[in-house]
Amino acid sequence: MKTGRRGWLFGMVPSVAEVVVEAVEERLIPPPARPRRRPPGAVAEASFLALCTRCDACVDACPHDAIFTYVKTAGELARTPVMKPERRACPMCEGFPCAAACEPRALVVPRTRTVRLGTVRIVEDRCFTFLGPECGACGGLCPTAKPAIRFIGSQPRVVVEECVGCGLCIEACPTLPAAIEILPLVED
Repeated sequence: MKTGRRGWLFGMVPSVAEVVVEAVEERLIPPPARPRRRPPGAVAEASFLALCTRCDACVDACPHDAIFTYVKTAGELARTPVMKPERRACPMCEGFPCAAACEPRALVVPRTRTVRLGTVRIVEDRCFTFLGPECGACGGLCPTAKPAIRFIGSQPRVVVEECVGCGLCIEACPTLPAAIEILPLVED
């Protein structure tokens, strides 16, 4: 059976569409082992997903609205809590009300004053102090015993060992976009 140009073209359209859909889905669906920023006190990810009832108790208990939830279409992650320090800082509240509100114990109240959510970095080509004027808006905000942002002269530097990735410095940064970014999480 001989196929003309039109038949060949229409025969190719579904194949091309399938390849495009597969490529898009592959980019939208995160790999299962990808680390996530869970609220303070989160148990290991596999246990967390098994224990979390998606009740939003931790979200409601957070006095700073710093806990978000994955959308309903996010598969096994749907409606589970996640931190986004680049959008809303976590000041590490005393007693961690988010963890205390979790009845199924997917979150357990930490025994330490702070919990590591990540680490930040200074984007020098956006930071006022590297461009001329002094700023200092990011200084003195860390919830840790020792500040994670220290100044050499007027320029801020991140002490990685002290940084918990809370996002308070990102929130305080007056530049748009902020001159401080949270680094992506990596596997331990």
